[in-house]
Amino acid sequence: HRAGLPERPPEQLPVPPLWAPGESMAAPPLPLPPPSPPLPPPPPPPPPSPPREGSGSRGPETFRQRFRRFRYREASGPREAFRRLRELSRQWLRPDVRTKEQMVEMVVQDQLLAILPPDGPDPRPGGRARRPDVRITG
Repeated sequence: HRAGLPERPPEQLPVPPLWAPGESMAAPPLPLPPPSPPLPPPPPPPPPSPPREGSGSRGPETFRQRFRRFRYREASGPREAFRRLRELSRQWLRPDVRTKEQMVEMVVQDQLLAILPPDGPDPRPGGRARRPDVRITG
């Protein structure tokens, strides 16, 4: 035993308190850094550029044409072709805003117009000669 220390088992040794009675155990809050200067306002958006010749709009017809015009030789292999076709189909059919039924109708109408002769009858009941700029509705 050491000189000057009473011989007691360790569990009976006095333990000094870490906090005074009633004192919060939470650490005092750290000081906040000084506020940052305000950010300048963002620049105004650039004016829309005029459409380029042949670029068309970014509507469903443009995306349909891109989907239909895609060729395998534009891809580096079958996986790339699949990825690209999937991307183009999603841009055209917009599964985020259309129902499955609406998307099926779009594909069927597109295929019907593709297989009809250009001067064939309108496939709608009582239809006239088909015009390529007219879309079929169900």
